[in-house]
Amino acid sequence: MKHLNSFTNLYVRMTAMLIFLLLLSATATMAQTFSKISGSVQETGGKGLNGVTASLLKAKDSSLAKASVTDKNGLYEFENIKEGQYLISFTSVGFEKKTTQVISLTSGNAMQIPAVILQQVAKGLSEVTVQAKRPLVENKIDKMVVNVDASPTNAGANALEVLEKSPGVSVDRDGNISIKGKQGVIVLIDGKQTYLSGQDLANLLRNMPASQLDQVEIMTQPSAKYDASGNSGILNLRTKKNLAKGFNGTINLSYVQGRYPKSPNSFNFNYRSGKINLFTNLSYSYWSGFNDQHLTRKFHKDGELESVFEQQADQKHYGHNYNARIGLDYSIDKNTTIGFLVNGTHNPRRWENNGRADIYNGKGELDSFNVVQTINRDTWQNLGANLNFRRVLNANGREFTVDLDRIAYKTRSRQTSDNYNYFPDNTYSVDPFLLRGNLPSEITIYSGKADYVHPLTKESKFEAGVKSSYVSTDNDAQYTLYDHGEAEWVVDNNRSNRFKYEENINAAYVNYNRQMKKWGVQTGLRIENTISKGNQFGNAVQKDSSFKKNYTQLFPTAYISYAMNDKNQFGLSYGRRIERPNYQDMNPFQYLLDQYTYRQGNPNLAPQFTHNIELSHNYRKALNTTLSFTSTTDILNDILKQNDETKVTYQTKENVAKRQTIGLSVSYNAPVTKWWATSVYMNVNNSHYEGIVNNSPLDVSLVSFMGNTSQQFKFAKTWSAEVNGFYRTAAQETGMFLIRPMGVVSFGFGKQIMKNKASLKLNIYDPFYLQKARVVIDHDNIDVYVTNKWDNRRVGLNFIYRFSKGQNTQAQNRRSSSAQEEQNRVGGGNGQ
Repeated sequence: MKHLNSFTNLYVRMTAMLIFLLLLSATATMAQTFSKISGSVQETGGKGLNGVTASLLKAKDSSLAKASVTDKNGLYEFENIKEGQYLISFTSVGFEKKTTQVISLTSGNAMQIPAVILQQVAKGLSEVTVQAKRPLVENKIDKMVVNVDASPTNAGANALEVLEKSPGVSVDRDGNISIKGKQGVIVLIDGKQTYLSGQDLANLLRNMPASQLDQVEIMTQPSAKYDASGNSGILNLRTKKNLAKGFNGTINLSYVQGRYPKSPNSFNFNYRSGKINLFTNLSYSYWSGFNDQHLTRKFHKDGELESVFEQQADQKHYGHNYNARIGLDYSIDKNTTIGFLVNGTHNPRRWENNGRADIYNGKGELDSFNVVQTINRDTWQNLGANLNFRRVLNANGREFTVDLDRIAYKTRSRQTSDNYNYFPDNTYSVDPFLLRGNLPSEITIYSGKADYVHPLTKESKFEAGVKSSYVSTDNDAQYTLYDHGEAEWVVDNNRSNRFKYEENINAAYVNYNRQMKKWGVQTGLRIENTISKGNQFGNAVQKDSSFKKNYTQLFPTAYISYAMNDKNQFGLSYGRRIERPNYQDMNPFQYLLDQYTYRQGNPNLAPQFTHNIELSHNYRKALNTTLSFTSTTDILNDILKQNDETKVTYQTKENVAKRQTIGLSVSYNAPVTKWWATSVYMNVNNSHYEGIVNNSPLDVSLVSFMGNTSQQFKFAKTWSAEVNGFYRTAAQETGMFLIRPMGVVSFGFGKQIMKNKASLKLNIYDPFYLQKARVVIDHDNIDVYVTNKWDNRRVGLNFIYRFSKGQNTQAQNRRSSSAQEEQNRVGGGNGQ
């Protein structure tokens, strides 16, 4: 009851705050019966035009009522339109602008507009300047969309920082991503899995310039078409695409200065002519930084304080990231396209820790101290290839697509850890602990999928598809210790091991949706069969061990929507999801901070399962309110294990608990004036963990609040500015880890230059140095307090130049590869 009262009080305060905001920035209007306008846009020859902007204008003053963009078949639609007289204006780069005659729309009427034909213009795109103003955040029925370029504070930022500022998304110090306080997020890039997780996903996103991104799509309840993996939903990062024939591209140059320099840069190039479209993205990023970490570990015996470890770790890291993405699409005919894509990454990096641990007895007297230097050097490489095929079967939207993928990851990690233990008088207490590690790792993924879309009527559609993937991982940990007695390096059989893992997932799905006047219904069912086996090779100390698993699961989804009127829409959805352990979380490698503290994988992890229910309300497409309930079993939790005799503590993952979460989120995105737009997001939830950790009961519950806001301002025609920030109260990230409150405030400025062909953006991130992490772990014999601060106070300058010469053409579809889960589970890294 105490937690329920806290939840209620926080909800009341949040609601009052939101009402105050709405009174300042919106005026309530009376409900009216809605109407709908739809139609199509074609080029000469009758082919539908994709990406045409359709603007619904009020006839009396030509002011904008609504905007839409045509889909791949040239179709557009305006919903929830008031009765009145309108014009529709159609604009697309490389085509003549066209406007309809006055349209008289009556209440409750659904009007079909005759097809509009756009004529190509003679002048090249380089002679035409087109400016499109998009809001920072758009609320849609099935997702929330963040338009990256709408925020000046994204200048010089990277993709991970863009996610951190997105509504409902949070990123912890290790780069783990959560949505609405729940971990287990699948990250896609243009519909393709990144096939990464943990530190390696964080490393990829840190080295991806924000200037490469067009939109971030946040989906908390994906349909059956998507892989069932992902406890809290999907983040799809859509990169920028060029829609013009001929030669065009973008150059992005950035320099960021914190305590250490950083520089994310990219070059995008596109050439489209006739039946061929060639596109490429090349990027280079240099990123260096630090992490100052302090740990206080207390050891108790029979209820009395026995000893205290005060550990200071001064960490530095830097890396060079080279990435190339090259693709080719060929149109065999107007209905058939085949494409090929190659993507590669080369990322040499280094992480170094210089630390000291002072060890006190129960009376606070210094017993001894440890001095350590741990260095990890590795090179992360991947090479992936995608072959895709698309066939449009008829003019009504029936289509068939196929994707085939092969992706290989390799890393060669070299680790050294030199530990020296002293008495208070600076004499050796024991011989130095000297460890060397050679840690090669290889992951190979094969994946294929086929999807079929069949519109049944204008109001209904059927979808079906199949997918199969095969993954092989090979992790070989080769450790040696220095034997002072023999004066030579010897194999450390206690740490050395080799772990191989194979997994085959076969899936099929069906999905059906239908619109019935004010009601919308969508149902789907996905079935996934998982066959896996692991082999832990033994040595002189450890025996061989192995396991095999074979299980089949059903994942239903259901959605109901109701449009009460043109201002109020309601939705109810349900989905069941699975979260399989990341490949590197099953990798038993040890990554040392010092001889007393390290991180290690667990090959015995099992998947966790989640039921999600969401009830939502949308008001005037500006205010979204969502009430959610989540129940998860066999949670994959980060935990600490401790040996009280040796004083060694290490972090790993286990299936230790179940969790129930009740949450309420509210977002509001709308212009306040012509020069000021506001975006506000707030979420409050109550999470209750219950289970067994280290053979001791775990039962914790906490109400937490998080919110972020962005206030955008426009000056004259070429200047813009932004103030944004986020704040969250204490949160129970896992059953054992309590994260203290944290927040940040940042500023950004933008200026269009060179006749709007280029722009300059200045970003001042966390100037007050507010974002620091404080973590409390207090369970059974574990008593640890951790503080972290990193290279977060930064100033970034970004220059973007756009060059183009050609004519607009139908936009190329972003391909969604066959790998829809596996890449997000490649993870681990070196703890940078």
